[in-house]
Amino acid sequence: MTEKYFIYATIDNQSTIPNIAEFQAGGINSAPLEIVCYRDIAAVVSRVDVNALLGTSSTEQEETQQAYLLKYQQVNEFLLKKTGSSGMLPLKFGFTATSRQDVEKVLEQAYVQLRAYLDKLQGTIELIIQVTWDLPNILQGIIKDSPELASAADPVQTGRLLFEAAEIKKSSFVTAIHKQLVACSKEYSDAPLKTEAMIFNRSYLVEKDHEALFDEAVDLVATEFEDRLRFRYIGPLPAYSFVNIELNQGNFAMVDKSRQLLQLPEQASWETIKSTYRQLILALHPDKNPDNPQAAENTKAVVAAYDIVKAYCQSQPDFSEQDKSITFSFTQEAVEKTFITDDKGALLARTTTSKYSA
Repeated sequence: MTEKYFIYATIDNQSTIPNIAEFQAGGINSAPLEIVCYRDIAAVVSRVDVNALLGTSSTEQEETQQAYLLKYQQVNEFLLKKTGSSGMLPLKFGFTATSRQDVEKVLEQAYVQLRAYLDKLQGTIELIIQVTWDLPNILQGIIKDSPELASAADPVQTGRLLFEAAEIKKSSFVTAIHKQLVACSKEYSDAPLKTEAMIFNRSYLVEKDHEALFDEAVDLVATEFEDRLRFRYIGPLPAYSFVNIELNQGNFAMVDKSRQLLQLPEQASWETIKSTYRQLILALHPDKNPDNPQAAENTKAVVAAYDIVKAYCQSQPDFSEQDKSITFSFTQEAVEKTFITDDKGALLARTTTSKYSA
């Protein structure tokens, strides 16, 4: 048996850690869930036999993987309920470490990313909206409204005109649906369309306190198009679609890349950081750059970079929003020194872990 630690999610370790013993079903293969801590974050893990994934046939492998995926989702949904407003951060399915020490190393090396995402996702859920249409019926409606489209002598020309009209209709549906829903969300993420009939597959990051508002918006738009479109509403879920951890990037690499994107010097005060960030957002915002198709992505990149820099600054023991005299160093030596775990910290992590391990 080759045993590893399967990492389900990271959670905030600043407030009360959920009592994972309450999840009596355990993790994969009913293995007890465990908590591994580093600074103010923690990983929820369980031991798993990775050889079981190999199976004896492709069918057996697929069945095992599906069972593991289901358990992964169940554990994360339990954590979503138990962490409340403090939030949780699901890691990509299948991520494992060889030992508890390696889990701690993952938390250490990716700390600024994990901390930034935990802050971003605090008090949020993911809600998915999928929409399909019956294209033949849609085309009949188009012909009824515009019979001249079907009167062309050339069948190829008729087909082209109907296709173009259907694409315009699809675009109008997508725009109308999104306009209603985006107003109740913080962010959204597109997923691939799974079938030819599917015209909309979008995840929305919604504050838990706004879930009822989002529900109302879904009901409103679904009622508006009930004779033409079919809606599927999935959630609430952990924010799977809004996490992109680069585990191959250490803390310094992420902080330095973010600092450069924000155009900050290697020494900067918190006031300078905030001021520079605001100026960049104003300059890059899509409203100021309507002709730039990359404006929205550029703005998102700056926001993500600011989240990383903010997480790094807030990890400093002397961080204060009010103290304008504090200057933060972004040199490699300063960043790496910040995340050296001392013996006392390691002992505290082990003590916390033993308290909550089932």
